[in-house]
Amino acid sequence: MRRGNAWVRYVWLAAVLYMFFTVGRLAYRNYELNQEEAELRTSIAVLENEVQDLKNKIIYYQSDSYKEKMLRARLNLKKEGESVIVITPEPEVEEVVIENTKDIKNNPQKWLSYFFPS
Repeated sequence: MRRGNAWVRYVWLAAVLYMFFTVGRLAYRNYELNQEEAELRTSIAVLENEVQDLKNKIIYYQSDSYKEKMLRARLNLKKEGESVIVITPEPEVEEVVIENTKDIKNNPQKWLSYFFPS
C-alpha cells in the first residue's frame, strides 16, 4: 500500500509542478503583453499629437493671413495705399592687386630664399 501512496504523491507533485510552470508562463506572457500595450499607447499618443499638429498647419495654411503673406512674398503684391521700398545690396567691389613682375621666382628659388634669406 505504501507503493501506491508514493506513486500518487509523485503524480500530485508532477501535477503541481506543471500548474506552477503553466501559471508562470502565463504570467510572463501577460507581462509581455502589458509592456507591448504600454508601448502602443505611447506611440498612439505621439501619433495623435502629430495629427493635431498637422490639423493646425492645415488651418493656418487655409487662413487669410498665410495667403496674404505668400502673395506678398512670392508675387510682390501690396495692399492699396501701401508703398513698397526695395533695398538692394551694394555690389561688391573687387580689389585688384598688381603684383610686381620683377620679383617673380620659381619654386626652387623661393625655397632657397626661404632657407637662406639675403
